[in-house]
Amino acid sequence: MSYEEKLNDLEPIFHPRSIAIAGASEDSGKIGTKMFHNFVAAGFKGDIYPVNPRGGCIQGVKIYPSIKAIPGPVDYVIVAIPSAKVLDLIADCVAKGVKAVQIFSAGFSETGNEEGRRLEQEMVDRARSAGLRIIGPNCVGISCPAIGIPVPSTGGIGKPGSIAFLSQSGGHTETLADVGRSREIRFSKLISFGNGSDLNALDFLTYLSGDPETQIIGMYIEEGKNGRVIFERIKRIAKLKPMVVWKGGETGVGGEIAASHTGALAGSNVMWGAAIHQAGAVKVESLDELADTLLAFQNISGVRGNRAAIISQLGGGAGGVAVSAADVCSQHGLGIPRLGKKTRDRLSAVIRGAGTILRNPFDLGLAGRLPNILGEVLDILDHESHVDFIMVNERIDFLRLFISLSEIHAMNDVLIDFSRRSKKPLLVVSTPASADVERVSAERRLSEAQIAVYPSFHRAAGAIAKVLRSRPVLEVSQPQTN
Repeated sequence: MSYEEKLNDLEPIFHPRSIAIAGASEDSGKIGTKMFHNFVAAGFKGDIYPVNPRGGCIQGVKIYPSIKAIPGPVDYVIVAIPSAKVLDLIADCVAKGVKAVQIFSAGFSETGNEEGRRLEQEMVDRARSAGLRIIGPNCVGISCPAIGIPVPSTGGIGKPGSIAFLSQSGGHTETLADVGRSREIRFSKLISFGNGSDLNALDFLTYLSGDPETQIIGMYIEEGKNGRVIFERIKRIAKLKPMVVWKGGETGVGGEIAASHTGALAGSNVMWGAAIHQAGAVKVESLDELADTLLAFQNISGVRGNRAAIISQLGGGAGGVAVSAADVCSQHGLGIPRLGKKTRDRLSAVIRGAGTILRNPFDLGLAGRLPNILGEVLDILDHESHVDFIMVNERIDFLRLFISLSEIHAMNDVLIDFSRRSKKPLLVVSTPASADVERVSAERRLSEAQIAVYPSFHRAAGAIAKVLRSRPVLEVSQPQTN
């Protein structure tokens, strides 16, 4: 199948005009019912049809007794019924002319028993003979925020963006969608394909490689049975778009769990790690690392080199923070450059007083709480040719001991304004402390302005280092210290 054919084949999945949810009912505790409510709340732009033999009504919408009873065309069906009833539903979908079916239900090949494997194979054979595509089974399916398709099982949906996430795990898909909303990681598509009985990782990678809505691809995979083919596909795509790959089942225990989870053959940790690196993709080892790296590609992909200017803490008192920040940056291969005399002189004219450190990493002392001073310092660093990006440590709980929330917002306005007009990426380190609503809202304003916010220097440095290692950069210096 050509790329154009593959693209057209999957269009009804990502841009359906109508969706039916088999298993929705008047019982609010059923997962199918929750999915229906999730689609309504997300503002799906097409028609939504609940389907259940018992009939009834949900939110004023008629529940149809079968797929065939729906009066209009149906592009896409989500299946949340027992596995024993799925074959009959597939027959109804074929008769109705449905384009694709996502099977949330478990009880197929992932069980490891012969009956589960037989049921899955028969389902796929029937669907393929009629041109019906299957996602799953044992998956949470598709989310496409731009047209109001949430993660079906949780309702998670954020602002649309340019990142696609392809995952063999439904749980990781649900979690990353939630993390994305809190950190403003914006997705074009989230895809959970579970057992991959019909449409699998290769099919979706082919689609995403040419998808104009997707500029960055993240991936969680467990299977190793198509390892060589997947490697070649990743290698081709990584030349066009950044790819971040998290391989599950890398330990002996993890591999056994992966086999029981989706029926996957995990493959060798060393082999996969080397293959991902050789393919030009970025390898990560946790969901936190995956989210951090995707955020970096989204917000700071324009970074030109590895030299960091570090403001160790707004508000002063950060000698130890400066030392540890320099350590972790150096450990990740980032440079801490000595600044030119002209820059040092300009900083000295702006910052004076006890407790200040005017070498990189900087401690601005008490003056760092003043928005006008912070703005001048950022502008000076913006014109320093030895600096490629700027990292600012903002402990909001600490600042609130001395200044008001409105004053913190004024400081953040300076950071937001700088990030919008400067070509040098700005990262903010904001260590989680209290769950205070005002603290969270202050940090959230930065994320909403598309500033990359990290909970530690270690995670910020690791993320930007991965971006830099993923592609040639115009200027990469060796780590330096003052």
